[in-house]
Amino acid sequence: MDELTQVMSRHKAALTRAENTGDPTRIIAACDAAFADFEQVGWPDCWSRWQRAKDDAMLIRARARTPQW
Repeated sequence: MDELTQVMSRHKAALTRAENTGDPTRIIAACDAAFADFEQVGWPDCWSRWQRAKDDAMLIRARARTPQW
């Protein structure tokens, strides 16, 4: 198994665990950690999964901080 596959598998599991908690901060942290490793070993074809998860978590966090009228 090559290094990218191992890194991707580890980060895929980490993202799934973070998503299961429902905590946007954990999801963002998992995505940032994945992006840092991807910069080192290469970007997988499915990199957009982490980007979408991060974007969604940032939106959820922003909505939670915005007062509801």
